[in-house]
Amino acid sequence: MSFVIDLDAERREVQHPHGITVLLKGQQFLFPAEVPADALDPLLSDELDLVGLLSDIVGTKGATVSGEVIELLFKRPKLPRQFLTAVKDIYRILLGDEGFADFVVVRPSIGDYVRLTKALITVYGVDLGNLFGSGDSSESDGETSSPTSAGSTDSTPGASGSGQDSPDSSASAA
Repeated sequence: MSFVIDLDAERREVQHPHGITVLLKGQQFLFPAEVPADALDPLLSDELDLVGLLSDIVGTKGATVSGEVIELLFKRPKLPRQFLTAVKDIYRILLGDEGFADFVVVRPSIGDYVRLTKALITVYGVDLGNLFGSGDSSESDGETSSPTSAGSTDSTPGASGSGQDSPDSSASAA
């Protein structure tokens, strides 16, 4: 018996053929239906060294994780600005140069970036914790769980704006 990975199976592009519409301050922005492979490159850059920071956090035996994070940030004073630049670079990759230029014109707040990033993580199904292998949820001694209802078991979320403040933010793509 062989195992088949069907990359031709229905993808998010079929569900959102025109992309994922995001509404912000009265403007619409179109994000791609799938995350391009290079979209996370800014977070994984040697200059940002996020992997090194995560390794330092995991490797410390301090009193509190938050205390260790603060101490490590003081050792890397450029990190917050570099991280924000990396996030903006990811948005530039997702929106393209012209779309990103239009996006920054509406002057998104830090809160806007946080809410939108959380919503996109949910829609795209990309979780850095899972990418780096952190989190103990993958190790289980128990039985495999099964759905409790006859509803869909697709891993793609139904609503694209599940973390948004407005119920209209999950409207389908135009």
